[in-house]
Amino acid sequence: MKKPSLLIQLVLSFFVVVIGFLGLIGVTYYQTTSQAITEVTVQATQNSIKQGGEFVHSYLQKLQQTSSSLVVNPTLRAYIESPTTANKQNFVQMMQTLLEADRDLVAATLVTRSGEVISTDTELDMKTSSDMMKESWYQKAIEDEAMMPVLTPARLTQFANHKEEWIISVTQEVSDANGQNLGVLRLDIGYETLETYLDKLELGSTGFTFIINDQHQFVYHPENKVYSSQVEMDRLKPYIAVKNGFSDNHEKYIYQYKIPDSNWTVIGVASLNGLHTLQSKILSSFVGLGIVSLIVCCLSIWFILKRWISPLKHLQQVILKVGQGDSNIRAQEVGAVELVDLSRQFNTMLDQINVLMTEIKQNEQSIRQYELQALASQINPHFLYNTLDTIVWMAEFNDSQRVVDLTKALAKFFRLALNNGNELISLKDEIDHVRQYLFIQEQRYGEKLQYDIEELAKYDRFTLPKLILQPIVENAIYHGIKPVDRPGKIRLTVSEADQHIKVTIFDNGKGFSQDQSAVKSMLSSGVGLQNVDQRLSLFFGEDYQMTIQSEEDRYTKINLFFPKG
Repeated sequence: MKKPSLLIQLVLSFFVVVIGFLGLIGVTYYQTTSQAITEVTVQATQNSIKQGGEFVHSYLQKLQQTSSSLVVNPTLRAYIESPTTANKQNFVQMMQTLLEADRDLVAATLVTRSGEVISTDTELDMKTSSDMMKESWYQKAIEDEAMMPVLTPARLTQFANHKEEWIISVTQEVSDANGQNLGVLRLDIGYETLETYLDKLELGSTGFTFIINDQHQFVYHPENKVYSSQVEMDRLKPYIAVKNGFSDNHEKYIYQYKIPDSNWTVIGVASLNGLHTLQSKILSSFVGLGIVSLIVCCLSIWFILKRWISPLKHLQQVILKVGQGDSNIRAQEVGAVELVDLSRQFNTMLDQINVLMTEIKQNEQSIRQYELQALASQINPHFLYNTLDTIVWMAEFNDSQRVVDLTKALAKFFRLALNNGNELISLKDEIDHVRQYLFIQEQRYGEKLQYDIEELAKYDRFTLPKLILQPIVENAIYHGIKPVDRPGKIRLTVSEADQHIKVTIFDNGKGFSQDQSAVKSMLSSGVGLQNVDQRLSLFFGEDYQMTIQSEEDRYTKINLFFPKG
């Protein structure tokens, strides 16, 4: 699998780091914000419940003050001491006036020790009976040693207008100067004021407030069915059990406020749906903001890194081109300080490499020149020995003219071989050099050797190393024609082949098979052919090529391909 680029790796690394950083910040921010919001919500709930409790406390104080002032009212005392019709009417009139002045009072009832009942509720007034003194509220009032008003739990009452209404009552004993019981006064209070105030407390969408006494009896609840349904009452018990804390998996917060100078406790059940909604919005907002920030950061870092890495890409391309052989190209010294310094050092290195390459090339040329000279020195003694041997042979037969002709040919041969000390020679002179050599060999072998030379005038001035054709011709004579018993012929031709100049040396001699071992043997047989191949490879390089074609006992053809350029 292909490894991603440096830019992709950096962007991905930055992406992971930003994701981790945003995640850490998000979790911390969310937890901190949620905790702060929770604390604010809890504090607001507590303040609301406290305000509600203080309102109820003030409300009760007013009722208790009303009750305490009534039990010592002269009109009430006058009726108890003298229950005449006039005193009764005066008392009832006073109570009616009181009910009209205070909308929270639903009814007022006086039960005397003798069992007489006077009430603003006419239906209750007709039920004069000693049974009224057996009511729990009556007994509770006369048992209160502090002679203070007594609060009773909520109860359902049907009044003269046949309307049923849930009320609470404030009862207080009426006694004489000696503390002897004269009766009990009860004020029935409706829920209107409590409902109006308590229901306005901000406790969430499903929050509510209720009041209980010390016996966990319900004094007030916004839903009246709670008073008559045991199931509903049981449902509220978990809230009563929690003093100050969370319930329903943190869906509700409960706070209890004990009302001073009473046995009532206000319990607020705050709904945290709004809190959770706010937390969800905060989380969603942060996630959305985080995604936008992440995209912006990634795009920004993409462009920044791309611009920063651009000089590195350029440097990479320069390195590739240098590797492909372009030694003149140089890196641009742009970008960050480090990259500028890197490019400058790289360019300096290329300059130094060029200097070293120039020196190496010069050294190689010198070495190649020495090698060419060394190889040429191997040929001259070899050929000279053979030629002198031929001259000696002719002299022994007193053939002076042939000796003269052969000596002249040998002189021209060596004049061309020496070439005024130059290692390079024109193709025309090199072929003339071969012509002198073949003339000398023809004098030696007589009718056994014939030769033919075909030149191409347009390439007469083509330059090549000297002494490269004569060794091949020599090899053809000694290893091709000499071993056979028939007349031999050597043909040297110059022709064109695509981008090369083709020089062919043909002989009709011994030949050999075309297997690789025979070719290797052919190249290694004597110094001549191998010497020529090495010299031409050193001079022309890869553009030069030698091919050998042969058929056993028929011919051998060696083709030399020289690049025209």
